[in-house]
Amino acid sequence: MAKPSVPRSAVVRALVVGLATGLAVAWSLGLLLPVSPWKLPREFSDSSNTPPKPSGGAGSESGVTTLLEDSQDSAVPEAVGYNNAGVAFARRRQWPQSAEHLRHALRLDPGNDSMRRNLQQVLLAWGVDEFHAGRLAAAAELLREASELQADPEVEYWLGQAWLHQGEAARAQGIWEKALLQFSDHPRLLLALAELSEQRDDRPRALDYLTRARAAGLDSPELRQKIERLSREVDAEWEYVTTRSARFDFRHPAFDDAAVLDLVISGFEDAYDSLLRRLGAGPAAPVRVVLYPSSDFYAVTRSPDWAGGVYTGRIQLPIGGLRDSDRGHLERVARHELAHALVTEWSRNRAPAWLQEGLAMWCEDDHPGERWHWAEGLQTEQEGVSLHTLPQSFSALEKHAAEVAYAASYLAVVSLSEQYGMHRVLGFVRATAEQPWRDAFSAAFGQSFDDFAASLR
Repeated sequence: MAKPSVPRSAVVRALVVGLATGLAVAWSLGLLLPVSPWKLPREFSDSSNTPPKPSGGAGSESGVTTLLEDSQDSAVPEAVGYNNAGVAFARRRQWPQSAEHLRHALRLDPGNDSMRRNLQQVLLAWGVDEFHAGRLAAAAELLREASELQADPEVEYWLGQAWLHQGEAARAQGIWEKALLQFSDHPRLLLALAELSEQRDDRPRALDYLTRARAAGLDSPELRQKIERLSREVDAEWEYVTTRSARFDFRHPAFDDAAVLDLVISGFEDAYDSLLRRLGAGPAAPVRVVLYPSSDFYAVTRSPDWAGGVYTGRIQLPIGGLRDSDRGHLERVARHELAHALVTEWSRNRAPAWLQEGLAMWCEDDHPGERWHWAEGLQTEQEGVSLHTLPQSFSALEKHAAEVAYAASYLAVVSLSEQYGMHRVLGFVRATAEQPWRDAFSAAFGQSFDDFAASLR
């Protein structure tokens, strides 16, 4: 059913109001307070991260040993011997030897379903292990072989992941969509396609996949919250249009005054250029930005009233009524949010909150470290706030508590950049994608995070 149309004049009036009640709130604090992206339940990790090892299924010792069978059901005694030797190797997780014996057993008795299943499960377990070891091409080849043996949704899920993490998103999507035709209520397939659709900003399709997953029996508070948020976004953006620039896709209501949109586009493009000069890099283009009337922004994002922007895989801002005199403020906003996009991309959303927020504020500054005295004053007033006590998201904090949390994060990043240089800090950001961030910290800076945090108090 189509959403009833909204008079353009009403939209424009709402957008004009949005400037004062939206961005001005953030600018009055001298910072933006973004909300961390929502993540799927841990057992169904989003595709930007390395998926977790499945529990009790292929890739875990208990799953393989229970699915493999010793077999006497064959007219070829030699095949039975090879099968049972393959099972013995598999129970010791000796995948190459197991696969070699099981392949030979199946060649001797190609119609034996038990042997076919055994080989497939070994190839699946071996492929998942290769995936987690970062040997993606090898994983894809093993999983392709497993896929050709017989239909299995777990095989197709991991095969898609192997291609996705090699940058072949379209190929992964095709594998998952084809598998879903046969396994229409498989949670991993539905959630993987939902995540991929949301990354491509196809929110109606992502919402459909998540709704189907819940109807199939998957349920959690996180899943319900995700469905509710996507429902709000789809409803609010029903009649939005897309305007593209060199590096951005902007979603927004129709503007009567084209100068407002031109100002936003030029402000974001200039902010991206600034990041290139200061960091030597920016987030992968196109970066998606959604511009809301102020009332819609807070209703859709459920952000606290002190928040002036949100990054949830795309930048969401309350905006309207901008003038040329606001350009400097707009560029600070854009630099802050673009830094969040870059950190999320490089760390695969694994960076700790203090690093996310501190680096975003460092990028927001017109001159690096310009708010040191402000942050130090807040820390002194609060007798020092330890980085250890900061929550993973600051969005649930009251306004003053949020300022203190941001001050602590800012001091941490400024201190690291002054001691080691921003190049080393960015190397730390990248390393968090591959290992626990505390280990990455020690490797990057030659000291423990605990010692560093203590030195700031």
